[in-house]
Amino acid sequence: MQALMGMSADKMVIILPSALIGMYLIILLQKTLSERRNPYVGLIIPALCLIAATILAVRPLLVAAPGQFEGLGLFCLRMWLTFNIPTIVFMFPYIRQRKLMKAMAEEMQVQEPQPAEMAEGQ
Repeated sequence: MQALMGMSADKMVIILPSALIGMYLIILLQKTLSERRNPYVGLIIPALCLIAATILAVRPLLVAAPGQFEGLGLFCLRMWLTFNIPTIVFMFPYIRQRKLMKAMAEEMQVQEPQPAEMAEGQ
């Protein structure tokens, strides 16, 4: 946000729509990955976000000088929770798609005639 404060309006007109388009494409990619049969493929982007959030949140603990750890743990926890917001956002399409696929599989099972029912009909 601080980077946007000193920026001219001309640059913002270019950067903000580009960021929105980028987010749209990433969410579209997540939706596409979630539609695959393999349930683990849809977890790639949320897992990457979780790993990146953990690395970014733990980094201050690794670079802090001795004696600067007071309150740093709580700060890192708050950072970790904040950085995991994209993880949660990317999980929504995955969970929705898994529920839809499960409902479609159950519907197909109900619509398919059982072999015993087919023998009785003949």
